Amino acid sequence: MRALASFQDLYVGLEPYKNEKQLFGGVIKKTAPAVFGLLAALELHPTNNKAGVFAPIGGFRSVGNAFQSLAKDCGVQFQYNKTVTKITKNGVYTIDSSISSTGEKDVEFLPADVIVVNADFPFATRTLLDPKEGDEKNKDNGSSSGSAATTSTTIPIDRYDWDDKFDYSSGVVAFHWSLNKELTGLNTHNVFLCANSREEAEQSWSVLRNDNDGDNNKYGKKKPFNFYVHRASETDPTAAPEGCDAIMILVPCKTLLRNKDLAKLPRKEAIEKYKDQFDDDFISNMRNEVLERLAVVVDKNDDNDDVMKNLRQHILHEVIDTPASYADFYNVGAGVPFGLSHGFGQLSLTRPSAQSKDIENVLFVGA
Repeated sequence: MRALASFQDLYVGLEPYKNEKQLFGGVIKKTAPAVFGLLAALELHPTNNKAGVFAPIGGFRSVGNAFQSLAKDCGVQFQYNKTVTKITKNGVYTIDSSISSTGEKDVEFLPADVIVVNADFPFATRTLLDPKEGDEKNKDNGSSSGSAATTSTTIPIDRYDWDDKFDYSSGVVAFHWSLNKELTGLNTHNVFLCANSREEAEQSWSVLRNDNDGDNNKYGKKKPFNFYVHRASETDPTAAPEGCDAIMILVPCKTLLRNKDLAKLPRKEAIEKYKDQFDDDFISNMRNEVLERLAVVVDKNDDNDDVMKNLRQHILHEVIDTPASYADFYNVGAGVPFGLSHGFGQLSLTRPSAQSKDIENVLFVGA
């Protein structure tokens, strides 16, 4: 019960157990204050008929599509296949990301009075912001209507790096499986915990406690770990065709280990180097362990009595994401989808400000 009530701490990048090796038991860094134990109570409170965890029909992409539609109705203009490579006080530099090339590209400078940065904060501050450049030579290149101006300036293609002075949530390996059977033994949200003993329960959080020890990837029976399974089709019939299913499995893992030399490389080359931190053996061991633990689930349909025991035979299609994948798709610092952790050292007043300290007209909304 203690393990079940404290699993939500993982969502804010913290562990529920006291760390005797750190100041104040680790609450400044990666140990959750007791108040975070209320997260489970808020989701399950019996007097609140709106309690629980909800997801939109059609997946979270439908939320983005809805916001885009509203923005267009308000006159917002969207530019696609554009990658921002530098942010200055007078605007942003972009390159055409639909063109495949190496070396340097001609860039477009978009003047702006206020710049709202949706990129992940540690990535943006390290990789995009250039507070030293005033752009005086480009300042008047825009037309009076504020349209984009193309300059003859060239800058290196986009890069990937992040500020590693922060504490981060755990990394995640995600298995996305499309199956030819319905998995009725699973609910919408499912948590698989290791809690046979206090020692095993503490070890299952080791990816948070030892996230930068360089020993990234040892998964198997000798190393307990927790994981989460989402079966969207339980509440969203659009998630899979009739008679089939789709699940997402999230397994906490360590973050990417920053290599400052990779910041000098083009982004694509850097990402490929970071992908090596999660090799095929690591992924295979984790996958096998997850399948073995899922085999104990009892299906609700008598016809599917052996479906969970033979789950690997029913996987039609598989996509696997690692911290390197999330870095590639979303430019998140350290490859973590949950962003900065929420220890007291990074909570409330101690969390990075939404307004840039270096460029006053830049605001952050990413993670």
